[in-house]
Amino acid sequence: MRVTVAGCGEAFDERLPNTSLLLAANGATFLFDCGYSVPPALWRMVEDPEAIDLIYLSHPHADHYFGLPALLGRMWEDGRTRPLTILTQPVVIEQIRELLETGYRGLAARFQYEIRYLAASAGAEIEAHGAVFRFAATTHPAPNLAVRAECGGKTFCYSGDGMFTQESRKLFAGADLLVHEAFAFETRPGHAGIEGVIEMAGGEGVGRLALAHISRRVRRAEWGRIER
Repeated sequence: MRVTVAGCGEAFDERLPNTSLLLAANGATFLFDCGYSVPPALWRMVEDPEAIDLIYLSHPHADHYFGLPALLGRMWEDGRTRPLTILTQPVVIEQIRELLETGYRGLAARFQYEIRYLAASAGAEIEAHGAVFRFAATTHPAPNLAVRAECGGKTFCYSGDGMFTQESRKLFAGADLLVHEAFAFETRPGHAGIEGVIEMAGGEGVGRLALAHISRRVRRAEWGRIER
């Protein structure tokens, strides 16, 4: 299992692409979130339009799924024919269809590849492309599902956005790698705090923790404290 960071920025970050991660395991490639600033970074990393097997979208905010029209359109333009799986909440599935039409009206009907939607929900277990996915809700203004992906004896967890809950803590327990949003040092409404996430991950026996979605202002003002 290998995780590559396409972006780790927050919603309005001028330096870092929105938080987005590529997971490669057992011959499959999974993309976790695709915000509006992500596609150029992905195109520099992944040239093959057939490479991504599944896209997971944590919640319906622009910095987590507005990159889809460009990403899917380029897959079509570059000749993709293999089906693509999109795994997300039912409410997001409907918004994706609207978004594709808003961005490039009529283009989705011309795709030479099928989009297969899988509906995620808290507590559900879904198997796709050799991986098992489980989900738990976090506390965020938009409904957000953290995800646990198990494949080849390894476990990767991604929070999406939001303060962790008892359910998401259980989801993260024992993960080899957890990527969790941490907007500032203290907890903010709808977001987790750096120190709290570190404490939580230690308590749940997480092997390795990576912090993402840190406020651009916090990075500038307190980078030394973040490193410590």
